[in-house]
Amino acid sequence: MIGSFPARRLLATLAFLSALGSTALPTALAQAPAAPETYPGQFFTIEEPIDSEALERIKASTKQLIARSIAQKTGRPILVFVVQPGKAQPGSSGFGTSFELANYISTELAGARLTVAYVPHPLKGYAALPALACDEIVMGPDASIGPITPEGDAVKVDYREPVRILARRKGKDPDLFAGLLDRDADLKLVRTADRQAHYVLPENLAAFLKANPVDEKDVQPAWEGGSRGVLSAARAREEGFAKLIASDRAEILNVYRIDPRALSTDPTLLQEPRPVWIAIEGRIDPIKEAYLRRRIDQARREGVNLIFFKLNTQGGLNTSANNVAGLIADIKDIKTVAYIDDRATGVSTLLPLACDDIVFRRGAIMGGVQQIITGGNGQVQNLTESQVDSLTKRAEGLASQKGHPPAVAHAMVDRHAGIVQATNANTGAPILVLEAQARANPELYLNPVTVKEPGKLMVVRSGEAAALGLGQEVEDDEAFKTIYGLRGKTIRVDGPTWVDGLVTTLNDPFVSWVLLFIGIFMLILEVKMPGVGLPAITSALAFLLFFWSRYLSGTADQLEILLFLVGLICLGLELFVFPGFGVFGMSGFLLIVVSIVMASHTFIWPTQDYEYRQMAGTLFQVVAVMVGVGVGASLVGRYLPSMPILNRMVLKPEPYTGSVEEVEDGYPVDKPPPSEEYESLAFLMGETGRTTTVLKPSGKARFGNLLVDVRADGYYIERDALIEVIDVQGMRVIVKPVA
Repeated sequence: MIGSFPARRLLATLAFLSALGSTALPTALAQAPAAPETYPGQFFTIEEPIDSEALERIKASTKQLIARSIAQKTGRPILVFVVQPGKAQPGSSGFGTSFELANYISTELAGARLTVAYVPHPLKGYAALPALACDEIVMGPDASIGPITPEGDAVKVDYREPVRILARRKGKDPDLFAGLLDRDADLKLVRTADRQAHYVLPENLAAFLKANPVDEKDVQPAWEGGSRGVLSAARAREEGFAKLIASDRAEILNVYRIDPRALSTDPTLLQEPRPVWIAIEGRIDPIKEAYLRRRIDQARREGVNLIFFKLNTQGGLNTSANNVAGLIADIKDIKTVAYIDDRATGVSTLLPLACDDIVFRRGAIMGGVQQIITGGNGQVQNLTESQVDSLTKRAEGLASQKGHPPAVAHAMVDRHAGIVQATNANTGAPILVLEAQARANPELYLNPVTVKEPGKLMVVRSGEAAALGLGQEVEDDEAFKTIYGLRGKTIRVDGPTWVDGLVTTLNDPFVSWVLLFIGIFMLILEVKMPGVGLPAITSALAFLLFFWSRYLSGTADQLEILLFLVGLICLGLELFVFPGFGVFGMSGFLLIVVSIVMASHTFIWPTQDYEYRQMAGTLFQVVAVMVGVGVGASLVGRYLPSMPILNRMVLKPEPYTGSVEEVEDGYPVDKPPPSEEYESLAFLMGETGRTTTVLKPSGKARFGNLLVDVRADGYYIERDALIEVIDVQGMRVIVKPVA
């Protein structure tokens, strides 16, 4: 109990300073203007040829999006139609389906806030009609629209009035649409006294000039450079026909303030959501990478169209994290959502950046890519400059691809990067850019306000995500599911199974050492024992588990397994076909070692410091296994023959029977000496005898009273078979079967 007044006063002072410090720590984000309101929306790609299938797909998906927005009360969406020419035959769309789609866009999408056509490339043929049917048009820098009638085709009279009706419906000059339809029309551009541009056909020019007196110089050809029926992006923007010239979809997002999630195609628009959870916990390594590949492949086979990645990870190996991010980013047929349950820090930051949507649970964090794991034992090292540069580019690329702010992704990796919020002079929209980028282009980025100071890695907290345009915050899992219309529904969770747990255990360095020891030791033991029995089965099982676990973890592939099998074949040739430890034996041994080393890494040859450390560790492990096998084989050779029961499996000479048969060298017939007491066994040349063990190719055979070690090169001879000596090399006896 603290009863003294000075002590209580000291505690009170410390408490006050602590509270003051916690409230006086301003975040850089709080100094930036609040993020502007965004609107729901979606990009829809219309690529030639426009056929009935494409027409029905656009109709179904747009209707479903509008209905979903009404049901979830998220507001009327902005629909952006990206109209692109066909890759093989641009301009090949038919008039019927093209005009039907244009008519649908212009009359049946009243539930949308706005319809926008984005024409990134030159567009000609009837596919231009859906673009002209939108409320506003955005064009790429090199884009153009027209002529509508395909080259070589005559303008059909029946098409003229529907096209003019479409123009009047959208508040455009009917003569402009007619001029785009007919490349031979001598369309005029007339500027009236209010400097407004009007397009007028020659047959209507007199009546127009009578109603709108203008100077002769204000009447000019509508087409540029003799390209009749073609409206360029520059002319369209100059005359107000095009709302904007945009190089990519991200600019459209900024101008129209569309939710960045609109960039990705939503497969759930055309069907009921079929979701699945995939849990990602712990470090990202080759084992986790292989696990995620299996889970994603399984989801695709089951027809899943919505994957929720539940993240709680603090980093891992940069190669594995990069591979997993690429795997997720390349998913086109399934909508991907990163749900950061607690944290996605370190190189794990790449994973949510690769998803279509990012959602934070309250209190979750993301970013701070400062360190990486460099080996199987969890060694950690700070990023090098080259790694920072590589990961920065990767993070920015993923963010741009998925509609997340690239500047924020950059600052999560590069501590020297600052972020400002500025106004884009071209679009008038607020945008987050790097401080260095804003300083280099002051005429483009106006009124910059600092969001993040250089000098510290950016870590985004859940409450900051929305203001940064990175995602949104939810209270719990049910609130998260509400966003996707799944509140109260049970969603299957795909987490690590017993197979994944077994693979993780088998990839532990100590377990791998044990498997290799058992595999090699039992292989040697099988050679010393007659028949194919327990040692061979145990050896095969150990090697099977080793390569199976490495295959599923992603470090071993067909090449490593093939090298191992070829190595075994070479050793078999050395033992059973070609005697002596020569080319086949050494080659087989080296192939087995190389296959084991390659199966232990994701790289073939080390190029970085931590890879050299991994290689050294693996080589040490292999050497330790070989030493252990050598010691074990020596102990077995010494003690196994004296062990009860087990000694029956060891090759050993039969007991002397006391036979009195004569031998050629004159030794006493009652007690013949053991074979090792002879200086040479040359006297056995041409003799016949019987095997006392299986020869595969080595074993024992009896010649009269003499029991000797023999070798049957090129033969496999059963026990108690008649054999003949064909060669003697000192104490080495070579035999063959007698037919």
